[in-house]
Amino acid sequence: MIDQWDDQNNARRIGTRDRTIGEDFAVEQPLLARLPDDDFATGIWLTPRVDRYSQVTVRTNRYSVPVRLVGRPVRVQLHASHLVVYDGRQQVAWHERLMAKGGSRLDLDHYLEGLIRKPGALPGATALEQARAI
Repeated sequence: MIDQWDDQNNARRIGTRDRTIGEDFAVEQPLLARLPDDDFATGIWLTPRVDRYSQVTVRTNRYSVPVRLVGRPVRVQLHASHLVVYDGRQQVAWHERLMAKGGSRLDLDHYLEGLIRKPGALPGATALEQARAI
C-alpha cells in the first residue's frame, strides 16, 4: 500500500511546475550525501547540579542519582521518553521521563549508600515508598 502511495506521489505535480515530484527527485538523488554509519543522539544535553536530596531537577521534575554525587554538577541527556544521567563519561542513572510537572522519580538503589550510614531514615524514605508501590 505504501509503495502504491509512493508511486502516486511521484506522479504528482506541485502547483504549475513542469516536472513531477518523481522527476525532480531523480535530478536531486545523485547530489544527496550518504547517511552516516554511526548512530547519533537525539536528546538534548543539560547540566544540573545534584541537590542535597540526591536529586537533579530536569524540566520541573526531580530524578534521583547516587548519594555520592550530592553537590556536584552532572550531565543529563534528555530524550522524549527517558533521561540518562552521567558523571563525567560514566552513566550513573537512567529514568523513564515524567510527563506531568512537579513529579519525582526515585530509585531506592541510589539511596542505599546513604541509608547504610543512617539506618533510621529507611522507614520514612520516599524512595522506599515508591519502590513498594511498583
